[in-house]
Amino acid sequence: MRATLLAALTLAGGPAFAKPLDDLQRADALVQTVGWKLSHANAHFCTRAAPGIGLILQDAQTFDDPAGARAAYGLTGDIAIAAVAASGPAARAGLDANDTIVAIAGTPVTTVPMARKDRWARVLALQTTLETTVANKGEVALTLAGGRTVTVHGEPACRVRFMLDDGGGNASSGRDDVRIGRGLFDDAHGDETLVAALAAHELAHAALDHQSVLEANDSVAVVRKTEREADRLAVWLLANAGYPPEAEARLARTVLSRKQFIFVSATHGGWRTRAADIESEIAVLNAAPDRNWPLRFRREITP
Repeated sequence: MRATLLAALTLAGGPAFAKPLDDLQRADALVQTVGWKLSHANAHFCTRAAPGIGLILQDAQTFDDPAGARAAYGLTGDIAIAAVAASGPAARAGLDANDTIVAIAGTPVTTVPMARKDRWARVLALQTTLETTVANKGEVALTLAGGRTVTVHGEPACRVRFMLDDGGGNASSGRDDVRIGRGLFDDAHGDETLVAALAAHELAHAALDHQSVLEANDSVAVVRKTEREADRLAVWLLANAGYPPEAEARLARTVLSRKQFIFVSATHGGWRTRAADIESEIAVLNAAPDRNWPLRFRREITP
């Protein structure tokens, strides 16, 4: 996919300015936008929260043709901004996709070597450095090609990294990250509320630390409970971020129903059951005096 998009962009004549330029970057930007909205709006309720800036990096070396990627995206180095969240701290500081980054917090990005066997290791290490700096200091200085330094001040967010997995079909999450597979993203057809519903389900897994639950017991019955909890908590996360909580039920009826032809997943359940559970939770949400989900949400699993 990366090679195909890059070839199309190169044939189009390359970039005129630093903006999302192809379907991949526009998808990256949408994932960052919904991820920031969800994590920022629910930061007060997340056990693991820290300042964030709504930005994801890219490395030209992860493309099949690094030199072609640099030329097509107008980069003067390998490390650049892949996407920023619309209206997030990084965007408001004037940063945008395809800004080449030469230093993070005063340290040149070239100090992190390219791994021989893992072409993603360098950019993930730099992303971690950026996020850790913001979390610890409340801000981070990014030096761009040409010498200009932009200091971005972090704002409260759930400490979870949102990423588009261009090679994946589904969505997944751990304690620290949410990955939206390109296949599932494409099934949402660019609908921001559906992408937000996808991200909210995965953020719910992270917020409830289902990884720890499953490390202790990954039986089918327990996995099913974690999926049901994530479906239900997602409506609270969506509502706090200004998205319609009904989007979670619509996701089940439109996107997820198309993925269930004959067989119903034992761990996730059928889409009709999921939609019904979500609608029941929306009724609970609407009847609650506030949207303080740590106080109002009914757990099915004892933490």
